[in-house]
Amino acid sequence: MKIIYEFFNAKLIYFSLLVLAIFTLSACNFGTEDSDIMVTSVEVISADNATTITEEAGALQMTATVLPSNVSNTSVTWTVVNGTGIATISSTGLLTAQYNGTVTVTATSVLTPTVYGSKVITISNQPEANMDATLTNLNVGEHTVLGFHALVTNYTYVLSSGTTQTPVVTATKYVATSTVTIDNATDVTSTDIAARTTTITVTTTDDDEKIYTIVFESHTEAVDLGSAADYVILAESGVSTTSGSLITGDIGLSPAAATYYTGFSLTMHSSGEYSMSSQVVGKLYASDYTSPTPNLLTTAIEDMMTAYSDAAGRPANYTELYSGNLSGKTLSPGVFKFGTSVLINTDLTLNGSEDDVWIFQIAGNLTMASDINIILEGGAQASNIFWQVSDTVVIGSGSHFEGIILALTNISMETNSSMNGQLYAQTAVTLDAVIVTKSTD
Repeated sequence: MKIIYEFFNAKLIYFSLLVLAIFTLSACNFGTEDSDIMVTSVEVISADNATTITEEAGALQMTATVLPSNVSNTSVTWTVVNGTGIATISSTGLLTAQYNGTVTVTATSVLTPTVYGSKVITISNQPEANMDATLTNLNVGEHTVLGFHALVTNYTYVLSSGTTQTPVVTATKYVATSTVTIDNATDVTSTDIAARTTTITVTTTDDDEKIYTIVFESHTEAVDLGSAADYVILAESGVSTTSGSLITGDIGLSPAAATYYTGFSLTMHSSGEYSMSSQVVGKLYASDYTSPTPNLLTTAIEDMMTAYSDAAGRPANYTELYSGNLSGKTLSPGVFKFGTSVLINTDLTLNGSEDDVWIFQIAGNLTMASDINIILEGGAQASNIFWQVSDTVVIGSGSHFEGIILALTNISMETNSSMNGQLYAQTAVTLDAVIVTKSTD
């Protein structure tokens, strides 16, 4: 009887463990909410897989396949970038042709804004534009509206902080015989888009007409860096330098240990909480230093990642402006979204007041050529300029950079380059005899 009892008792134990295991697995699966799943890809599909629009003012319905299919939100935001052609696209993805050439249609995930898909459409058989009804320039105050093109009629302008009066709009007509009428926005602080819209009507002597619009958008708020703001450089996997660098501000490294500081010749402080280097006017912290340093760094890294997500998720004022080539441009404030890489091959100027904010959302790389400058005008501050980059950042030799870089991967500053701002990398930061100064604006 004892043997039988022990047999059934063992069976009961095994059965209980099996039930517990099944329950645990079920609980784990149950705990994986759809809301935790992020979008991995977006594919843009056109009706009948068409790549052309050949009818006058023809339309083509675009759709998007968002994967994985079980994400909590499969909605996308539609944008169209005019190349040699011009088209408009509705919020539901209906593309309408205006002028011959190519355009690029992009669908961006609402749930995961760094994920997008694109498709090029060729437009033909559209009527030639009557240039007599066009403008050669359109200004808000001293600034030409960003992305101006004579045949593009709708524009956005982001107001400086505290602006309540409708800015002065001026227009230059293509031919002297045409007339220009400007109907100013009635209330640029209104939630009603019509009240925030200035309309410019160009009329020819033959009564042909073209209407341009400028929608005024409110001031953009800065990205909150949290405790990450305490550091001029913050990285997860390593920070390296060659001799000759001068870094002003504290540096943080986590979860990597202090051994992943390279080239700094560290001297540990007696407290064990930080180290020092002849190349750093500040302190260097690492995850394996004495408490409270590890916890402080963990929080700072979390705040850095939160800031990255915040910057990536801001609604864009300008999409694919200048196709990502910002070389030689002057940009007023706003949120700029790019589905590919961004290049700065000649000086870039950011013009705005001390309270104005620039946020650059870059799905590819950010590359700055050698001996190039970012120039701030009108009181613009480096502490209000945010570069959210989904891939690598390279600042060329001898170049000067302004702003706060929030990079998903690594940041590299080449020989004799300099920056005023901060470097935050979710992998590593590599420096080669550079000057980095933490913005104190």
